[in-house]
Amino acid sequence: MPSLTNQDPGELLQKLGEDGARRAKLWLDSTTRVESTWSVYDKFGKDRLSYPWPNDDEAYSYDIGGIFYGGDLHKQAFLVECKKYSSASQGGHFDKFLAQSYVTLRDYPHLADHFIWMTWHPFRINTWNELSSETKIVKALIREQERVFGTTGEDETGLSDQLDASVVADLADRVWVIVLSDRQETLVISREDRAEVMKLRILQES
Repeated sequence: MPSLTNQDPGELLQKLGEDGARRAKLWLDSTTRVESTWSVYDKFGKDRLSYPWPNDDEAYSYDIGGIFYGGDLHKQAFLVECKKYSSASQGGHFDKFLAQSYVTLRDYPHLADHFIWMTWHPFRINTWNELSSETKIVKALIREQERVFGTTGEDETGLSDQLDASVVADLADRVWVIVLSDRQETLVISREDRAEVMKLRILQES
């Protein structure tokens, strides 16, 4: 069967990722609970959302960064990884997200207060309530141990001297998982009403 597109799979995934990041950013902005957001697909965001792995020449990155507004979250920073997937095949990506967020929290604790995974499809349903538990974070670190610790083939016992249990426990309280849907994206404040909210906010703060 002939190809329906001239784009290669990598390019298609890139476009899907960029579309997901754009839509996730729009949804976050539309909650009116963020002060500002930026995307890795923009020059400004790319420079602020990429971090080096401790034991790998390659860097890891998040799709979106931002600052919350109002309430108990006011002025707290967040980092977002989003997957515009239509299937549950994202567990390995989520493990990488947990591992890189451990590194971020351990090595750059001043850069983020919350780590958000946004997806359009639930995954690991049988362990949904434990997705970001301390146990799952440790398993993710074992899976990504070469890039995080520079080791291979170790289990939790072998990594016990390198694992920072306090960072693992802290991260477990900072991870969010948000599931969106195409229809849900329409149930947000309109652009016009959001502009009015922003106008009032500016007047109140001036």
